[in-house]
Amino acid sequence: MDIETKIKDDMKALGCNSELKISLAYYLYLHLVDDKLMYDTEYCYNKDIDTLYIVARPNRNDKLNIYVPIPTYDEISIDFINKIQENLCTVETGPTVNLAFIEGDFTTVIYTFTKGIVNRPPPDKVSQQRAKEGRRNFIDNELKKNRTGILNDALNGGVVDDDDCQVLD
Repeated sequence: MDIETKIKDDMKALGCNSELKISLAYYLYLHLVDDKLMYDTEYCYNKDIDTLYIVARPNRNDKLNIYVPIPTYDEISIDFINKIQENLCTVETGPTVNLAFIEGDFTTVIYTFTKGIVNRPPPDKVSQQRAKEGRRNFIDNELKKNRTGILNDALNGGVVDDDDCQVLD
């Protein structure tokens, strides 16, 4: 029996029945062992979320990292990432999960996600924030341009024209 068949049979024995997931996990496993030269590389299966994943250490003394193989055509949502983190992250691995997006030609791109990411604010909130920042930048620029005059007026007591004042009763 060759090594590929043995590893894929081991992955199937863990409980995974999807040939696609087994193939992606097998390729990711080889990528992490052979290309990235990771330590303590193991494949695991979580039956609650039907996910085959790899744990490995980038360096001998680092903590274990979680790597989840994902085909590039799958749509990923924040809810999916949260579900992966809730079910796979432990005290030993920490709050981080790595999603390994694998293309049909086995090109692999790995993105790291850490628990506690913030949901995007709604578009109207973003436009309000940008407008607020724009006003703040305008005021800051005006203050910088007129800094010398403002400082001189402050140090010299400033001059107030009678036209600028209004007497209140």
